[in-house]
Amino acid sequence: MTANPFNICPTCAHIHTCVLTEMKEKVWSCSEYDEAQPEHKTIEKPKPEHQLELA
Repeated sequence: MTANPFNICPTCAHIHTCVLTEMKEKVWSCSEYDEAQPEHKTIEKPKPEHQLELA
């Protein structure tokens, strides 16, 4: 079976919870489609162990 280049399910935010169809490899349009957002990893600044007090 060849992959459908127009299949939208792999980029949908609801792919793991969708119950509209089991044939996700054939979907090219969907009223419930929301594009999945890539996970952004934020880098937190290390917190200082001791607070310095200015005089």
